[in-house]
Order: sequence, then C-alpha cells, then structure tokens
Amino acid sequence: MAEDSEPAAKRSKVTAYLSCAQRGAEAVIRQDLLSAESRKQLRQQHDAAKPYTHLVLKDLFDPTLLRAVRDEVIHNISATYKETDLFKVFQTGDLANMDALDPESASKLPALMALRDAIYSQEFRGFVRDITGAGELSNKTDLSCNVYAQGCHLLNHDDVIGTRAVSFIIYLADPDAQWTAEDGGALELYPLVAGKPHTPDVRPSTSHLPIWNTMAMFVVQPGRSFHAVQEVLSADKPRLSISGWYHAEKAREGKEHASLQQLQIKAGEDQIHQHAEFQGTLMVCCGFSYMQYGFSQAE
Repeated sequence: MAEDSEPAAKRSKVTAYLSCAQRGAEAVIRQDLLSAESRKQLRQQHDAAKPYTHLVLKDLFDPTLLRAVRDEVIHNISATYKETDLFKVFQTGDLANMDALDPESASKLPALMALRDAIYSQEFRGFVRDITGAGELSNKTDLSCNVYAQGCHLLNHDDVIGTRAVSFIIYLADPDAQWTAEDGGALELYPLVAGKPHTPDVRPSTSHLPIWNTMAMFVVQPGRSFHAVQEVLSADKPRLSISGWYHAEKAREGKEHASLQQLQIKAGEDQIHQHAEFQGTLMVCCGFSYMQYGFSQAE
C-alpha cells in the first residue's frame, strides 16, 4: 500500500495544478491584492520608493502552488552556467518555449506553466501597468529561471535592451529556511551620482533580500534603473528565482543613456551565447544538486 500511495499523491497534485492552469490567474495570484484599493496603495508605494520607483509584492502567489513550482524547477529543468564580466549565474532556457514541449515533458511542469500563464495574463499585465505606470504592455513572454550559488553575482546595470518596460523577479528561495543578510544575494538598487546624470553611485542605497514568495519589479529606465545582485555568500542556500520582463510595443526613449555596453559579451567569454533549448533534467548548480528534502553535493 505504501508503495502505491506516493504515485497516487503525485498524480493528484498534477491534476490539481492542471486545474489551476485551466482556471487562470485567479487560482495562482492572491485576489485581494488586485482590488482597486490595493492598486491605489501599491501605486503610492511604488512612486514613493527610492532610489527610483520600484515595488516588492509580498505573499503574492498561492504558497502550495509556488512550492510545486520550486520542485518542478529543481527536478525537471536544466540550467546552463554562464559567466561574463557582468555576471556568474546558472540560467534555464526561455520559459516561453514550454509550449513547444512534448506532452510527457509538459506533464512534469503544470505548476510552472500555470504560474507563467498567470503573470502574463491580460488581467495581471493590467495590474502591473496600474501599479507601475509603465503604460501599455504587450503579450510578449520573456522569462527564465536563475540560480545564484555561492560566489554567483550580477553587477550593476540598468536592464535596458530593446522593448523591455518592466523588470521582475519572483523569489523561490527555500520556504523552510529563512534567508538572511548574511547569505548575500540581495537585490541592490543604486542612486545616481549627484550632478552626474546617468552615472550610478558605487554603493547601493536600497536592498531587498530574496525572500520566498515575493515579487520585485521596477520600470526599466535608461541610465536610471541601476541594480545588481549581491554575491551569494551562503554555501548551502542557492538563490533560486524566476526573472523576466514585461515588454512595450516600442523601445523606450533615452536608450542612448542605457548601460547596454555593460551587457555586451566579448567573443568566447560566455559559455553559451543564447538560451539553450528547454530540457527536462535535474538542475545542477556550482557543483551541487538540489534534492527533494535538502541540498547535497553532486557526485
């Protein structure tokens, strides 16, 4: 009996998350956060934030579904190590490509697909538009999973490329292990140097820890929305997240002030020039592999 119970439980979970995908954003996202009064309050928080407008949404997603997303990412997705002068990170392929997966592979990612579809739904894009003032957002899907293990980081830049309008990060850190400042990995936001337009200070003025079930977002501003990911210091708590962008129909004005040159990769510097094809294998990160009930070193 015990041998049959686990597969049955897993089948039940898959059915539940497929139901979430069918029901749409309301099954994934906390609905009270989407109310008119909530939008008004969040817009006020966004506009008052320093060093530039941004927002961190807390307890946004159904926690049971988000745990399932985390498990699916850990056990059913592959990531490729990338290193340049700007960053060291493990990154998956573009999650928009999940629609092209074969049925067997897709059946292993129902919660992740439900989350992706919810945050790019027309309803939620309208919510993002209202709380950020970013204007109309297209239906373009652009996101991936990122793992920052010990020593991984992302240096200061403003995220301006093409039609990016709003940047976001959904944090999937271990929900049962509190993330602290001593673990590193904070999202750091940089002010501009006084009297020097489009020049970031060398020190951040605001930082946000990658807390489980939070979503940070900010409007992409050329020469203004400077941010970085602090080096991860923890040896046994990798910083797992889903990050991406909402896009506008046209590129933003002022792109001549963007830090695009910081993102340009010299030939041979990066181990992979573009996203790899989406695969369904265990994620291995910086010599370690995630396991269902912990974190262990890979053989």
